[in-house]
Amino acid sequence: MHGRKKHLDFELNLVPFIDLLSVCICFLLMTAVWLNVTSINVKQAVGGQSQTETEKKPTVWVMLAENGDLTMDFKSAAKIPANMQKLRVAAEAGRFNLDGLSKILQQIKVVEPELRTVLIHPKAQTSYEDMIDVMDRFRNSGMNDLGVVPL
Repeated sequence: MHGRKKHLDFELNLVPFIDLLSVCICFLLMTAVWLNVTSINVKQAVGGQSQTETEKKPTVWVMLAENGDLTMDFKSAAKIPANMQKLRVAAEAGRFNLDGLSKILQQIKVVEPELRTVLIHPKAQTSYEDMIDVMDRFRNSGMNDLGVVPL
């Protein structure tokens, strides 16, 4: 045995190693793409700057009650008369009165055409469907800057 030379000619199977590296590269690429896709550019809608820098835009605060009533409170809307600064749309059969809301919004847009910002304040029991229906009515009336106030 001592006189024999070791066999230096051997095969190394690199296929499993290359397979492993290709899988790692796939995970690396997917992670990079996923991180880029999931990043959201968020802009503070209300209250991110000082009061002197803030332009006073007319805003509607909409409170959604549990019984289906809607209460609209208009802020910084100088053209809206004092008797219309706080409006209530009564519920209809225990649900939101969307037709009554649309009529009121048409009247408001005639009085205050610059009104575009709406902040909706739902209750915890408010269903998403009802909230989306209310948001659609505001969007259809031309108020496109919609936001939901956290619970």
